[in-house]
Amino acid sequence: MGIFIISIALLLCIAVILVCNLLVVNNAKGKTFSEIDSIRPTEVGLLLGTTPQTHTGNLTNYFFVYRIDAAEQLYKAGKIEKILISGDENSLDGVDEPQCMRDSLVARGVPASAIIMDGKGYRTICSIINANKVYGLKDFIIISQEFHNERALYLAEHLGLDIENIQAYNAKDPNSTRALKTYIREYFARVKMFWDLFTYKESDYYYSNTPTIDMNTSQDMIRSFLGKPIIMNDFICEQIAAIAEQDTMLSYGDSILQIGDVKWRINIIPNGVALLTSVQPDDPKMKQVDMYLNRIYGKPYDDEEDGFSIKWSSSEDSLGRTLVHLRRVHSEEGGTFLFFY
Repeated sequence: MGIFIISIALLLCIAVILVCNLLVVNNAKGKTFSEIDSIRPTEVGLLLGTTPQTHTGNLTNYFFVYRIDAAEQLYKAGKIEKILISGDENSLDGVDEPQCMRDSLVARGVPASAIIMDGKGYRTICSIINANKVYGLKDFIIISQEFHNERALYLAEHLGLDIENIQAYNAKDPNSTRALKTYIREYFARVKMFWDLFTYKESDYYYSNTPTIDMNTSQDMIRSFLGKPIIMNDFICEQIAAIAEQDTMLSYGDSILQIGDVKWRINIIPNGVALLTSVQPDDPKMKQVDMYLNRIYGKPYDDEEDGFSIKWSSSEDSLGRTLVHLRRVHSEEGGTFLFFY
């Protein structure tokens, strides 16, 4: 009797694994591509992270190598303009996955300014949620091995996210004995994925980049003015740091820019910079910021009576760089946004 029960339980487990796998594979049909010519161009590719060495033996991880190959191919073929690398910034080996991938891509000629790093992609589900919720992406190309792409696609389409027209580019599959363990583990990962979807709560996976203001609110505000998603850009952050070094009113560190006594969280948008703070526009500290901006850019040319928006315009900033537009916006939900674009 005991053997019979164990056999039934084993058969049920196998059936669950097979059904989960079948659902994932069927969902991905027509959405994953191994030929680059089949990929529809879009702005951003989401490169799913892994470590450059294996967890055991510190050997070359060819899942890493082939994903770098795929991202490089997409970028140099003009299929994507930006690469969002999402992985664990402190993996089990103490390795920063996005940083390692960034370094490899830069070494292959991909400009650093085209690379965005998300260190909060602790799991595939986190990477997908962050791409949409934190970076505002709706249409992007997932970059990983085909088995991984299939699962990531299923997550993207079944988490209730504002996502459309998702596609995936398949990196080459390693064929070593070590890789076989990964392929076997994937069957169980797909079962766990369905459990994650069944028990899904956004708060368990959503890691906001903005501690002082709700990221959903800030992104909606930014998109309402610019119509584009937030794209972090390390090159622009480096420029901000260089400016801060030359101006005694400014200090910069860890994506925080301080103007006088007001600290702003930096978000880079495709055509400019968005600074966010929880300080209200009517706070005395904000007057100091306005005085500083007036000194650098001149008096505002449009000061709306309700105080919701103040705008500056100047042909160039204090370092001689062209400035197209500057706007300070009061969020009705609380806090202040400062847009340079």
